Amino acid sequence: MKRGLLVFLACLSFTHTFSQYNYYRMAAGGTAGVNTAFADLSKKIPAPTLGGSLDFFITPFASLGFEVQKGILSGGDREKDKHHRFFQNNYSSLSFGTKIHLGQVVDFRNSNFLHAMRHFYMGIGMGVIKNSIKDDKIVRIQPGTGWKFPGTNSSTDITFPLNTGMNFNITDRWGYTRYIFNLNYQLNITAGEGMDGYNDASFGAPWSNIPDMYGVASFSLKFCFGPQGLYY
Repeated sequence: MKRGLLVFLACLSFTHTFSQYNYYRMAAGGTAGVNTAFADLSKKIPAPTLGGSLDFFITPFASLGFEVQKGILSGGDREKDKHHRFFQNNYSSLSFGTKIHLGQVVDFRNSNFLHAMRHFYMGIGMGVIKNSIKDDKIVRIQPGTGWKFPGTNSSTDITFPLNTGMNFNITDRWGYTRYIFNLNYQLNITAGEGMDGYNDASFGAPWSNIPDMYGVASFSLKFCFGPQGLYY
């Protein structure tokens, strides 16, 4: 009788341990990636983006966080573009957002596929981007005509970042998530026309009639720390 009770309690303990998540509520890390500017010019030029983030995990599957980015956005071609337009923007941005993982909204305990995908997430946020274009990094006068393209070399716009990606958690010997390797794609929609330095949509580029946007495909490594939490 006693032995049977001990076996039953041991089984409960195993199930309890298997289903719980030990985690730190804070995570900070660095990001590197490649961006593409979807601006008012037809040619897209991939360029680098670097950044950092600080996240607070409400649960292992829901977080709030800040992100900073700095990089180059570029597009067009001085020679081959129809209007000889070109720009290179040394931008910086700051955003705040939230991310919800699949594990927050589905029961993944009885599905190997859902268990493997539990840290797939989607997110939304809001931020600002500071655009800075040097005079020699934009074609402001059209060659041969003297036409001056309207726009400004520096501006600040509101951005709305949309994220999707996957976290791969690395636990320590106590079962707490200590590191997070992350793959992410972020589409930033801007509420302005300052990203490429041009604000005249009359030149027929495919993206002329929609807001300026840029996407960033990135990877990051985050270190987890701070208050501890348990999730069942």
